[in-house]
Amino acid sequence: MADVDINQIITTLKQRFTAQNQFVFWYDDNGDFVDSISEIQTALAGIAEVVVMEPGHQLETKQHLLTMPYQNKALVYSPQAEPALEEDHLRSIVLYSGTFTADSKEILRKDLGLPESLRPFIKQYTSFFANGRRRKVFSRYDVASYSTKPELAIMASLVPLNQPIVDFFDLLQELLVKGIQDNPVLAEFSRFGVTQAFWQEIATRFGYVSETPQLEDLMADLYLTMTYQQMEKPVPVSLKQYDLSDHAANVQTFVQQFGNRGISNGVSVSQGEDSFDSIADLVWQKINGDRIFKNAKVDDLAKSDMFPRFDQLILLWIQERLQLEDLDSRLNDLDMAAVTRQRLNTHYGSQPRFSRLYRMLRRAWNIVRKGHQEPANGLQQLLDDYVAKDYRMDTDYRKFTYYYQQAGLPEAFAKTKQLIESIYVNNYLDKSIYAWNEQFDVREIKPQHLQRNFYRFYIAPEKNRIAVIISDAFRFEAAKELEKRLGREDQVTALAMNYLVTGLPSVTYMGMPMLLPNRQLELQNKELLVDGQSTTNRQQRQTILQNQNSKSAAYSLDELKGATSKDIRAKFVGQEVVYIYHNQVDAIGDNKKTEDDVFKATEEAITEIQQLITRLRTQGISHIYVTADHGYIYRNDQLKPTDKIEVATNDDEIKSQRYLVTPRAFELPGVGRQKLSDILANDDQRYVYYPKTANVFKSVGSFNYVHGGSSLQEMVVPLLEVKTTSNRSAAQDVELELFSMNRQITALTVPLVLRQAQPISATVIPAEFTLYFVNDQGQQISGQQTINANSRSESVKDRMKSVQLVLADRTYDKTKTYSLVIENMGSHEKTKIPFSMDIADLNDFNF
Repeated sequence: MADVDINQIITTLKQRFTAQNQFVFWYDDNGDFVDSISEIQTALAGIAEVVVMEPGHQLETKQHLLTMPYQNKALVYSPQAEPALEEDHLRSIVLYSGTFTADSKEILRKDLGLPESLRPFIKQYTSFFANGRRRKVFSRYDVASYSTKPELAIMASLVPLNQPIVDFFDLLQELLVKGIQDNPVLAEFSRFGVTQAFWQEIATRFGYVSETPQLEDLMADLYLTMTYQQMEKPVPVSLKQYDLSDHAANVQTFVQQFGNRGISNGVSVSQGEDSFDSIADLVWQKINGDRIFKNAKVDDLAKSDMFPRFDQLILLWIQERLQLEDLDSRLNDLDMAAVTRQRLNTHYGSQPRFSRLYRMLRRAWNIVRKGHQEPANGLQQLLDDYVAKDYRMDTDYRKFTYYYQQAGLPEAFAKTKQLIESIYVNNYLDKSIYAWNEQFDVREIKPQHLQRNFYRFYIAPEKNRIAVIISDAFRFEAAKELEKRLGREDQVTALAMNYLVTGLPSVTYMGMPMLLPNRQLELQNKELLVDGQSTTNRQQRQTILQNQNSKSAAYSLDELKGATSKDIRAKFVGQEVVYIYHNQVDAIGDNKKTEDDVFKATEEAITEIQQLITRLRTQGISHIYVTADHGYIYRNDQLKPTDKIEVATNDDEIKSQRYLVTPRAFELPGVGRQKLSDILANDDQRYVYYPKTANVFKSVGSFNYVHGGSSLQEMVVPLLEVKTTSNRSAAQDVELELFSMNRQITALTVPLVLRQAQPISATVIPAEFTLYFVNDQGQQISGQQTINANSRSESVKDRMKSVQLVLADRTYDKTKTYSLVIENMGSHEKTKIPFSMDIADLNDFNF
């Protein structure tokens, strides 16, 4: 350990060479500093000669010293102990000279800034301090954080703990992720003699004691004790060997901190390391969790988030309730929708493998709840109900199927899938389509809602620049989700949702031309001519737009998406009407190989349109319409032969799965028709036939994704008007305030009442917060609680949240200040609220 601090030795030696000391003798008992003598010689050059007295050279050294001029000085270094009196030939010189002793352990203590009380500690752990790298790591830690239990700093160095404060809970977390089986750090603890100190600390903190302590056993005790704490139940007598309830505060604090590891601190667990989740799996196997919790009530399981199996059981319970259509079932006084929302805020429920299933089942619950409602009577009432509320059924089905697909088509929830398909198709889709077609007459649709009149009613009257985004197969219900998203942006100054009713067939070659300015529409084969002009491509449509208004242009969303701001400005400069075509949904749905991704494509379409509106807004394009050429019907189960209607056709007829265009007049059960002349406002004598339910005609095409027919889903398309500003956003995260007035802590369990300062709005953004206590050094001393501040209620009462934080069971200084931290998990901004500590120490009382 001779390299501990040579500079300190040199400084001390220079001080020894005063006028009174010509010679200084240094007997280095173990020869610790032999390798440093050359460095010392260099440092003392011009001050004193360094004489190395090798064993057996005393007389030679004495003669050399006696012949030195009195003004010269010398350091006599001997790499062995001072000889006995009768053998010491230099004793007479030593008596009038100075002596020096370099205690490497003492030098190390001073170098590390340790108090004198830790001298025995340095001596006891000489082997640990023999390595410079370990000493360097050790020196990083704040002495005050481990002075009463210095072995903790050795443990921290071996883990290692990458923070200046040595906190045992943090240290234990770092150790656990290295593995609870064959942990390499425990082997290092054993090598340097701190194993016993480690397990003693575990015993003190958690009450875990064993003749052969193991991390695996410790974690089983912690997880099981925490489980019953969450359930608010005592650990059963049959499981007393796992019970650490006498140290419940520390158990809760540590487990909460460990469970939130990586969530609030940004710590990631490397591949091959153990995590809270992997340890939970090991513990479950060890304790035979399936047996222990076999008869547990689902209400109790729903209070805990210690094991993923609990979420599996809760999800299966919800599925059972759905199968029975038991919509009044409650779990801990929460209905199924509230249960799913609550579980999304738990440790496992927030993870994709479970969050998708909870979201899926919440949508299933909505479908079951609304699936038996009867359609309205009357054409206008059907339209009004659909655009006001009934569209949500299609949204719920889309979301249900999307999450089911995202979850990997879980076989365990096949029953729910079958139930939802049955209710959506048989109870809702067939009934609503039939009701629509019993009432539908294109002549009764108000002119301002006819798709063919779009340009005349909404574009021609505009005096300022306007952009129209036409997204192929962008259903009304998808646009409602877009409207909701845009409503959260304060730079969107106005939103108005209207609707258009497409013509028949409800297909692209009809819908896209109808949205153009037109005086005469004519269907030839599968092309709708506008005033005699072709409309099959974007350039042809642009020409028609420019014939009406020369300051018009047509672009694809893709070319704008990849354009620079400069390019966008150039494309819009001088233009008054700009049509933007988007083909995301239909491109996926109309392909047999990708049709089952149509709901994923819908999600992406919503996002892409929202992003485009943002880009346009920043370039000063402030007035935008979003609409579609047609909608679609999608059902995840493949059609059966009984779902297909046989209709013979001729070569000159236009036929697809959901429509037939023919001059023939005929009657067929389950099939309706409209005159093409009424649809196009011309004298075309043909008819458009269509299934009056969700059935299809026998024809080539996609299996599950269809359009072209007569239904609210296919024919009612959105007309979303968006007005924006290019001003900078004033939106800010919502604030979370501590409402509790008491700022004194008198018990380890601290109740808190918090208030979301404002309701969520366009200028107040939802935020997620984590709450915990810290000491005056910023070290976390409690577990954590997470609060989602997302209430839109104007009522202050509805925006109040009550939580409890549990402090670690340790000694707290009444003279110091502790703080509640409210941390925004998105921005990581922290609000610290000071608290005083006045927790009675029961050990001070003689009961």
